[in-house]
Amino acid sequence: MGRQVIKGRFELVSLLGAGGMGAVYKALDRRKVEASDSDPYVAVKLLNDEFRQHPDAFISLQRESRKSQTLAHPNIVTVYDFDRDKNTVFMTMEFLEGFPLDELLRQLPHGMEQEEANSILKDISNALIYAHSHNIIHSDFKPGNIFVTKKKGTKVFDFGIARAVSEGSAAHTAGEKTIFDAGTLGALTPAYASNEMLRGAEPSESDDVYALGCVAYELFSGAHPFKKTPANQALEKKLKPKKLKNLSRRQWNALSSALELTRDNRTATVAEFYDGFFGKPRVLLWALVASVAAFGVAGALYIEKFSDQEKAQEELKVQMQEQMAQQLERSTIENQQQTLERLVKLSALTPNWDKEVRKELLVYAKLVPEDTETTDKVSSRIATAYLTEAKHLMADEQLDAVIPMLEASSAWGGPEDDIKILTNQVITQQESERLKAENARLAEAQEEADRLEAERQKRETEMEIARRAQIKQEVTSLENSLRCPNEIDVEGRVASHLRVLDSLEPERTNELHSIVADSLVQCFNKIAKVSPYSAERMLSESRALLPEQAALKTLKVDYCGHLEPGSGNKGRRYTCTDPLPRQAKGPVMVVIPMPNGNPIAISQYEITYDDVSDYCTVTQMCDSRKYATNYLPVHSIDINFAENYAGWLSSVTGNVYRLPTYEEWLMAAKADGAAESPDRNCFLKYGGIEKGTELQKTTNGKPNSYGLASTVGNVQEWAYDNNLLVAAGGSRQTPMNDCRVTTVNAHSGQADEFTGFRLVRELQR
Repeated sequence: MGRQVIKGRFELVSLLGAGGMGAVYKALDRRKVEASDSDPYVAVKLLNDEFRQHPDAFISLQRESRKSQTLAHPNIVTVYDFDRDKNTVFMTMEFLEGFPLDELLRQLPHGMEQEEANSILKDISNALIYAHSHNIIHSDFKPGNIFVTKKKGTKVFDFGIARAVSEGSAAHTAGEKTIFDAGTLGALTPAYASNEMLRGAEPSESDDVYALGCVAYELFSGAHPFKKTPANQALEKKLKPKKLKNLSRRQWNALSSALELTRDNRTATVAEFYDGFFGKPRVLLWALVASVAAFGVAGALYIEKFSDQEKAQEELKVQMQEQMAQQLERSTIENQQQTLERLVKLSALTPNWDKEVRKELLVYAKLVPEDTETTDKVSSRIATAYLTEAKHLMADEQLDAVIPMLEASSAWGGPEDDIKILTNQVITQQESERLKAENARLAEAQEEADRLEAERQKRETEMEIARRAQIKQEVTSLENSLRCPNEIDVEGRVASHLRVLDSLEPERTNELHSIVADSLVQCFNKIAKVSPYSAERMLSESRALLPEQAALKTLKVDYCGHLEPGSGNKGRRYTCTDPLPRQAKGPVMVVIPMPNGNPIAISQYEITYDDVSDYCTVTQMCDSRKYATNYLPVHSIDINFAENYAGWLSSVTGNVYRLPTYEEWLMAAKADGAAESPDRNCFLKYGGIEKGTELQKTTNGKPNSYGLASTVGNVQEWAYDNNLLVAAGGSRQTPMNDCRVTTVNAHSGQADEFTGFRLVRELQR
């Protein structure tokens, strides 16, 4: 099997290693081979399958490339570019020979030699100091992201989860922090992550200080300072790193401060750790500049002391400053020229590469505005590279890719005549191939169309036969599902068959829906007489299935309509309640016969505080907190309260609730004419026996043959006798001998503690 080639350029030779974001390969750059480059190898990082599925994966690799390109430092791996080849996302970087630090440490259980450990620590510290100076935190610093080369010192890589220090930093572009950071992809390494990182705190340089401290400890001892215990757990267990005897007191103090588990106690910056550990300033470019300033200060003191040399010292200081400025300028220009040369030799010929070259050219032009020759040479080389690539692509018949290369060459000032000739050749060849392909496609399409037409006609005939058979079968199944022995499965079987028939005969939809609605109405009327709750469920499903059918819109469930008049004393199954808002229920009702043949429903018990609690909650006309679960009869309320409560029940149920007429009340209370119950709650005081001293629950006492309880005593009950308000049945203050079902008195409707009520609900029969 041949080697995999990315973008037609990078030939993967061997796997170097794998990390959180993907695998890194040694790759042969075919373009460098063509150019006879002495070092044709690069490293290519491919995003792995699992990581690529993350919505921010492409952004992650792009960001790693961009950040790494800004970090031009000898101890940070140089990144060339990133790109995409169909579904493969990759990044190219310098190829290094050596070993990852984690592999080296596994072979050295007691750590490295002091000199080698110091050298590595200096290199990686300088890398982090440089990254932090660009406001970038590594966030996954560990031995596996450190490479000890054979000739180029130690380098840090994998800034794939690097995070901006603050919103003001250069690395923190719009949306960057929230779209992707170290926590978003779970790319943290717990053994090297600070306590604050594990808690999701704002990133800080001290996070990398902690990780650097762990790596330094391993360099000198071969072991992790907390035995790979995550920082948050080490803090809970109050763990402390064992002191290393091969370090001086100054070095140990610097290292132990870097390993503090809380940010407040930890060394704030890598620079501070470096100075504390090595006891001398880092050798950096800005240190040389600082030495000039220091020389100036020292010179000033010298001049003050030896004023006779003032002029000579001042001239010397100015001369050195000018020399330093010239040296820095030359160094900057040379670095910029090297950067341009590296980019031109790379010749990635991608939009990002092109943008980068233009940016670096602009920087160079600002540094040396008079040097137009270098700018022209770079532009010419790039234009030639694009033109050469266009010719290669044309030879390979990759015509779609040729025009962008020619346009890019033109943008860099390439030879317009050559570009125009090649452009016309490409357009002509593309058009020729297009016409050839179009003619072949048309001929093939016509042949295919004829074949498909024959197949279509045959298939339509077969489908029509099958459709008719299916319609017949579905009609039979629908008829069976509409049979009404008990209830119909509207939501399931009926809906399923109806949907199939609608799709098979859409032109008959209205007719079919009307027939089904009529069948459902008939079944509803039958079921409602037996089980109103089943009828309600069926009606709800029917309306959802056939919302346009007027016959279903007029139906209404009477939750008391199925009860036989006078059956209320047979048990709870022979009572009824209307559903109320908030899953509440109305008063318990029983159905009684009336002389005119039109039965009514009347509340089985006197209306209680618990009955009216939902009314109080919804209308805010009374305090529901005092009423809930209070099963004593409502009293000390006026007639308006009773009328308003009845009106509210009527409005929310759609049924008519009202106070009973005296005739209705008496019919319900007398029932079969049995004598009043001896345990009725009326006033009696005889010897040690006392009754009527307080109200009793409405459920106390034996119900009459219609199922009504407490019709005599407890509270007298309002009724209307020819529009005259009366109170019937006596109360707990009525003497026992006068406390009869026939006891009745006119009443003003004012509130008193001895009067309550029960309600009538009219039936829909």
